[in-house]
Amino acid sequence: MKMTNTIGRPYLKTALLAPLAMLGLAAAPHAQAEDILLAQTTLVNGSQSTVDSFSTSGAGRVTVSLQSLAWPAQLSALSFSATSSDKVMAYWNGGGDVTSTVTTFNVDGPGTYFAHIMATAGASSLNLGLYSLMMTFTPSAVPLPASGWMLLVGMFVIGGLVRTIRPSSELMGTARA
Repeated sequence: MKMTNTIGRPYLKTALLAPLAMLGLAAAPHAQAEDILLAQTTLVNGSQSTVDSFSTSGAGRVTVSLQSLAWPAQLSALSFSATSSDKVMAYWNGGGDVTSTVTTFNVDGPGTYFAHIMATAGASSLNLGLYSLMMTFTPSAVPLPASGWMLLVGMFVIGGLVRTIRPSSELMGTARA
């Protein structure tokens, strides 16, 4: 019975597949789920309004979380609007309940948009108030071509491992017989 030296070949295949798998994973684009557009806490003295600009990279959904913080007292009025250069995209007025709100609106494409916040301090001797604003952007189509590359590389790695394990188990079977 002739025994061949196949132990070196599987290691060679594995040595070639591992760098290929790492290269495929490194070259694949990474998906992003959500970007923070604005995150701020603002002190209000009396009645104040602010306008902040934000930019988006494409079409998607903007989520706004606006909250009146109880320091030194709750705000007595708080409102928010989001506009582009030619239209109002979202509007919220706290009315009697100004503690917090979460609202969403869609943007049509890349561009610069504006967040308008109007606030009035609550009844306190200092005439001060505080609010917190968090705006996030989620793109409409999150590109996920990396999943295809990862599946393909994974299939090659599994195939290489199966081919690597099979000859050594067959070799062990023939050596016992």
